[in-house]
Amino acid sequence: MSEYTAVSFAPVQSFIEKSRKLRDLYGASLILSFLSYKLVQEALCLGLEVISPGLPTDQKGMPNRILIRGKFERNDVQKTLLKEWQQVLNICRVWLEENLGLETYSWSQPEDQKGKQKGEWERWGSYTWEVFWGYGESVKAAMEDLETRKLKRDWIAINWVGESSSLTGTDAIAWHQLGKESKEPGRSLNETEQRELKRFYYQLAWILDKPYSRNHRVRESIPSDEELEKYFQNEDNGKFIAPNEKLSIPELVKRLVTLPYLARKIVIEELDEGFKDIFRDAGYWTGWFMGDGDKVGDKLKELASRHEDDQEKQEHELKRFTELIRQWGKDFQAKQDLFPEGKGRVIYAGGDDFLGVLYSEETKTQEKPEKVKPIEALQWLLTLENRWKDLQKDIEQELGLDFTYSVGFVWAGHQVPQRDILQHCRDAEQRAKSLERNRVTIRVVFNSGQYVEWTCPWDYLHILKNYRDRDGKTYSEWECQGQDSKYLPNWNHIYSDWAHLKARHAIPLKDKSGNVDDRIALALFDLYFGERAELLQRTCNDSGKSVIDEKTLIEWIDGLINIGWQLCSNS
Repeated sequence: MSEYTAVSFAPVQSFIEKSRKLRDLYGASLILSFLSYKLVQEALCLGLEVISPGLPTDQKGMPNRILIRGKFERNDVQKTLLKEWQQVLNICRVWLEENLGLETYSWSQPEDQKGKQKGEWERWGSYTWEVFWGYGESVKAAMEDLETRKLKRDWIAINWVGESSSLTGTDAIAWHQLGKESKEPGRSLNETEQRELKRFYYQLAWILDKPYSRNHRVRESIPSDEELEKYFQNEDNGKFIAPNEKLSIPELVKRLVTLPYLARKIVIEELDEGFKDIFRDAGYWTGWFMGDGDKVGDKLKELASRHEDDQEKQEHELKRFTELIRQWGKDFQAKQDLFPEGKGRVIYAGGDDFLGVLYSEETKTQEKPEKVKPIEALQWLLTLENRWKDLQKDIEQELGLDFTYSVGFVWAGHQVPQRDILQHCRDAEQRAKSLERNRVTIRVVFNSGQYVEWTCPWDYLHILKNYRDRDGKTYSEWECQGQDSKYLPNWNHIYSDWAHLKARHAIPLKDKSGNVDDRIALALFDLYFGERAELLQRTCNDSGKSVIDEKTLIEWIDGLINIGWQLCSNS
């Protein structure tokens, strides 16, 4: 009789989303893939067979949900995960202590306290992750057991003292006096401690600015506090870590693992040499995309329910499914022609989920980089669905499954914090999923935090390019004229007409009576897009009956106009 083990760990999304810089996102992704990879390798070393994920020897993009034939004991899973995570923390801590010019460190466990009292680094080593484990005599039983056990949490919170991280506000700031015994819980730092804290981050920022430290060459002597103060008056300094940042231990580690020397020491994936962070001066917008395969869990369950009398075939199909999506993720991340040159990156692509950004790269000169234009972001988004067409075809032919992606795309102003952008991405993706999936939700987030959004099926997204303004300009004319912005259709026409009709209550967006008349909205849509018949056909079932009400249809057109005006306007 066969036996199976299903393994997962958390938190994943929150670990990624607690990020201020693009480098933090990469660091978080690299750590998660590294830990999953180590669990898979441990299972293989124990003589167990890894069914999922596919490509078990490829660390990059390794998902954290693992299915194994055989019994991978829960204690072995937890021991492996904690050992590897603690090794990451230890390597980063030792590097900091060796490179900073500070005398005493109170943040880790002294030799005489081992086995008695943990230091701050050791607490994070023991209590960062929840481990989930399921077991059964069939694949389906193991997966169901895992989901059941997830209902019982496996997490311990860390009590901390001192002031909180400027990123999350919930974790203690990492500095060399963290955990000092004389420090009373809840007491704010005094003036001397504030100076020491500032000194710690100034030295750290200075070291990380220097190329020698990244390659672990012989260290120069650290300048005096006054010299450091003067050094950081130049805004071009402190790019790797700003001296005014105050990060918790895990937040700092996410940043540090992107150092080539530390990545090699940990044996973790390295960032490519051409990596540049996001340039976020006034007027520089960024486009973020987060995608997730639709009902992947259900598809795994369906495959686990097939061929119950043929275990070998069942396992083969499960393996093949995860191999196909992981190979797609690997190829997607490696594509050279995915973005306009120097204007985008895929941060992670595990196959069934991915995250990336369109952005203007920081430069090493005084010249500002070229902006990513809104219409460029839209043009790129219009091509995204084609990237997984071959994957869909392969999964359909080999496994008889329909496979689609739902994506949240966020076009954000330069003042919107990165952690807020990632939450907007998550919310937009979830909205696309809640509206029948196989869709994209486009959300434009302004510096004020307000936003407009619109959700559309992938195969109807081209409607944005079908717009024709009062002067008869279309996108085809713009494309034929070398994409000169003066040939772009003028979205001010439809936007002003729509706003005027809303002000006169001819477009009843706020009507709660239930007797909404959508004729004027449809007439305006037909005037500028000429596709009323197709729109109505798409919103009706096979019997010709509308599947959405008039108010929902008007809200959809309202979202279309708002998003089109933001991304397609020539103003």
